[in-house]
Amino acid sequence: MSKELFNVQPGDTLTLGVTKVVKGVQFAVYLPDKKVCALKLYRIGRKLPAAVIPLKDEYKKGSVYFLTITGIRGYDNCDIAAVLSEEYEYMYEADGQEFVDPYAQIIHGRDKWGKRKSSDFLRAGICLEEFEWQDDVMPRRDFNEVVMYQLHVRGFTKHSSSKVKNKGMYLGIAEKIPYLKEIGINAVMLLPCYEFDELCYDEYTPFEKEEDKEHETKHKLNYWGYGTKNTYYLAPKSSYASEAEHSDREFKEFVKKMHLAGIEVLMDIYFMPGTNLCLMTDCLRHWVINYHIDGFRINQEVMPSISLVSDPIISGVKLMTSYWDENMLRDTGALNNDSLAEYNEGFMNDARRFLKSDEGMVQTFAERFKRNSSVYSIINFITHVNGFTLMDLVSYDIKHNETNGEGNRDGTEFNYSWNCGVEGKTRKRAIMRSRMNQIRNAFMMLLCSQGTPMILAGDEFGNSQLGNNNAYCHDDNITWLNWNHTKSEQDILDFVKKLIAFRKEHCILHAKEPFTMLDTKGVGIPDISIHGTQAWRADFSNYSRMLGVLLGGKYGENEDDDIYIVFNMFWEKKVFELPNPAIGRKWYPVVDTSVGEFLDVPAKRKRRKRAKQERGTYREYLMQPRSIAVFVGR
Repeated sequence: MSKELFNVQPGDTLTLGVTKVVKGVQFAVYLPDKKVCALKLYRIGRKLPAAVIPLKDEYKKGSVYFLTITGIRGYDNCDIAAVLSEEYEYMYEADGQEFVDPYAQIIHGRDKWGKRKSSDFLRAGICLEEFEWQDDVMPRRDFNEVVMYQLHVRGFTKHSSSKVKNKGMYLGIAEKIPYLKEIGINAVMLLPCYEFDELCYDEYTPFEKEEDKEHETKHKLNYWGYGTKNTYYLAPKSSYASEAEHSDREFKEFVKKMHLAGIEVLMDIYFMPGTNLCLMTDCLRHWVINYHIDGFRINQEVMPSISLVSDPIISGVKLMTSYWDENMLRDTGALNNDSLAEYNEGFMNDARRFLKSDEGMVQTFAERFKRNSSVYSIINFITHVNGFTLMDLVSYDIKHNETNGEGNRDGTEFNYSWNCGVEGKTRKRAIMRSRMNQIRNAFMMLLCSQGTPMILAGDEFGNSQLGNNNAYCHDDNITWLNWNHTKSEQDILDFVKKLIAFRKEHCILHAKEPFTMLDTKGVGIPDISIHGTQAWRADFSNYSRMLGVLLGGKYGENEDDDIYIVFNMFWEKKVFELPNPAIGRKWYPVVDTSVGEFLDVPAKRKRRKRAKQERGTYREYLMQPRSIAVFVGR
């Protein structure tokens, strides 16, 4: 058990971690203020190390030890990188304390989700396998062209109804590529899928049966993966791979398949407070360079946003934080950077309140609906992982988190939800019709707004968490998507497909630059204008729930149709006067959420009693309670 098993010499190559170099394989670790340090190499699965290599001052530059293995006894003319990758794992020891390399790119000991070996065995693997990316090209789609989809790697396909081979795995998502393309998704946002500890809590769940006490301790899970100790940010989560020892390869294969389908892969990375800035920077670079990741959502209260926009690698991919300091961006020269976006709950809260008919929300929602920026993009969503699903948003007035084991004290109290008359599941047809209508309204608000829409996985087919708005600890049917809903809720799914297609067809619905509300082209109407039940007269009174939004088609990147969107969030019918269409154009109805059907435009339609027509043009339109309608001017 000595270093003579390996030939070693000082190294000098950044970054930290394990790197293949010309002379062999380099190990580099940051150890400030440590006196006695060593690299310990183990045969995979063995308890005792095969070699303990002291880290001497001759290996040290600054506070980093650089050591290169140039040969292995008994392996003449071998590929050292291949031997180390296939046969060895490693640990560091500093002043008598053994620890896993924070820069480890693969972790051994967390192979099975939700299970911990009795010895708490955890070691760093050596990952130097070369991957054949072939002609992989990152889509690099502008934010205004993106329709984003937030999903949990395990929960997306773990349910038996997913009908995929690799359930709950990276490759399981890849098996759903045809589905994602069918509904129009071109970017996925992955919840934490780096190597977090899902068994990080000290508290335990109750035993369901007495005999369970004889088996493994049942830990409370951190299903989402946020804020866990012993997190290794550079390693793909091995329990999300069908073969844990090849998690690196499987994650790359997954990204490659997504890119081939034109779908971007973005990661939600939550850095724990106190995480080293150099580690955070190297982590993001690592995912971009080695895994071809297209972007990140970062908690900038831990990683400064100036570090994101200043880095030559990281600044070239999509970056989302809860806010951006425009003065800072101006000073760093990052203005007009197509890679930046604001990601927060502002749109969600205001859209929910308008959806449930709260008073005084018309002007606030109108501002959210048209909001855009020339400095960064805006991410809009009505639901995301932390809160109600869309079905629950229209089915529950209050949260129901009893199964979390915290006495229903966890989770936000401010959901801005409305159950449409009955709490939870119901068979009452009138209630169900109202809920389906509200779901359509929510998707209309989201997918017709400026900015970049993000859909929570499963919302498009009515997925429910039974009123749980904080399902962080559930690895069961509450958080696993039940794909049987794609059949039972086919109407919602079809509606969302057509609405996404409609958004993509009309560039004026996702303009790259913010609107000015001025007629800058002299075409007779502004780029965007706000109306009420009377054309050109917005009603921002406290009791108003009515809104009209006119988008001038000539202000799109390519000349588009004029679009008029009518919102009646009042609980009674309202007649809306439509603005006069441009010369030579007529208003044609596209969709009314109270009906739920998309119409071909232009198309001959039977005269409807609720709408007055003159020479095929709508002058006014009778809106049903809590409904949204869209017209195009052609």
